[in-house]
Amino acid sequence: MFVVSIIILVIASLITARLTIVLNVTESAYSDLLSKFNVISGQYDILLSINDRLTKERDNITKILERYTWLDLPLENKSVPSINELKLWLQIDKTDELKYDDPDFTCFQFSVVLMLHGRAQHYDIGVIAIYGYNNKTGEPFSHSINAIITTEGLVYIEPQVGEVWWLEDHSQITNGTVQVFPMFEDPIHIVEVFIFFDY
Repeated sequence: MFVVSIIILVIASLITARLTIVLNVTESAYSDLLSKFNVISGQYDILLSINDRLTKERDNITKILERYTWLDLPLENKSVPSINELKLWLQIDKTDELKYDDPDFTCFQFSVVLMLHGRAQHYDIGVIAIYGYNNKTGEPFSHSINAIITTEGLVYIEPQVGEVWWLEDHSQITNGTVQVFPMFEDPIHIVEVFIFFDY
C-alpha cells in the first residue's frame, strides 16, 4: 500500500510539473498576444481619430459647397486644352500669386479660384479633395487640387504653384493608393478622394 501511495505521489508530481510547464507557456503566449493587442488597439484609436477629423473637415467643406452649387453648371462652349496649352495659360494666370491664409484662404479656395479662372477660358477644371495620411509619419493629410481632361488625358494642377502633373496613363487618383504630390515631400496614403466640382 505504501508503494502504491508513493507511485501515486510520483505520478501526481509529474502531472503537476507538466501542468505548470503548460501553464507557463500559456501565460507567456497570452502576454505576447495581450501586448500585440494593445499595440493594435492604440493604432486603431489613432486611425479613428484621423477618420473623425477628416470626416468633420469633409462635412464642413460639403456645407460650404452646398451654397455654391451653381459653380458646377456645365460649360456651354467647352474647350479642351493640350497639356502645353494648359501650362502656358497657367503662366499667365495669377492664382498662384494669391496669399495662403489659414483658415480664411487655404488650398480649397485656391482650387476654386483656379477653377473659376479656367471656366472663364472655357476650360472644364474641377476641384477635388484628397484625404489620407503621410505614409512615413502617419500624420493626417487633407489637400485640395484641380483636375482637368486635356487632349492627352487627365491631369492634375497644384493651384498654389501652378504645377501640372499626372499619373501613369493619365489615370485617376484612387483610394488605397500611395501618391507623391507637388509641394509635399513624403508619399501620401490616399484614404478618400472627394470630387467637389466635376471636370
